[in-house]
Amino acid sequence: MERGNVFANAYKTRLLLHLAASTHLGYAVYYDYVYAQLPPLAVEMRLEAPIGGKLKYMTFLCGLLQFTYYSLALAYDVVRVRRLMLLRDYMLASFVVPLALTVSLTFWTLYAIDRESIYPGLLDLIYPVWLNQSMHTIVVVYALVELCVTQHRYPARSKGLAGLGAFLVAYLAWIHYVWLRTGVWAYPFLGALAGPVRLVFFAAIVVLAFAYYLFGERMNSVLWPRANCGGGRRWSSSE
Repeated sequence: MERGNVFANAYKTRLLLHLAASTHLGYAVYYDYVYAQLPPLAVEMRLEAPIGGKLKYMTFLCGLLQFTYYSLALAYDVVRVRRLMLLRDYMLASFVVPLALTVSLTFWTLYAIDRESIYPGLLDLIYPVWLNQSMHTIVVVYALVELCVTQHRYPARSKGLAGLGAFLVAYLAWIHYVWLRTGVWAYPFLGALAGPVRLVFFAAIVVLAFAYYLFGERMNSVLWPRANCGGGRRWSSSE
């Protein structure tokens, strides 16, 4: 009976987290896409590229992935289909944890060094504080809490890193395409960097993202050792 109560409480905690995160981030992504728009003058002043819309910003793509993950996790909480569990675990390992940390730590580091280069004060008129914190801070809180309350089995490291690497390469190729087409970087501060420095910056982001993947993998193995033992784990409806 006591063990059953523990499982029931754990399930309620996961369900509440996934419902809250999917609702919160879903609204944040919607608000960002619909209302948090720079005026047309920004394009004329070459502060924003005229193509790509929100999809050229890593913050927005990360928020979209986070919302997708928590919606998927919520669906699994309800229907308990094994394929959803496998996709859920892969998404958390390859995208949710490393990208949340990449976006948050990169943003706040650059913000601390030179706020105007990454988030000019003028943006406070367009992006409310709650949206900035949702997309750059709370995504990390959700990811770390999710690691603590939901048992995951990480994929083989080569497969997990391959997914993360493919996403990062695709994103870098995409923003370079936007730059080649328009002469404007998705993030204007990139234009102020010399070519070699910019390459070092991109390389550092990729290396750090891989390090964040390993951090999530290690944290998961410490919190859920039985789920990540060498013999693997059986699927359980209590997960």
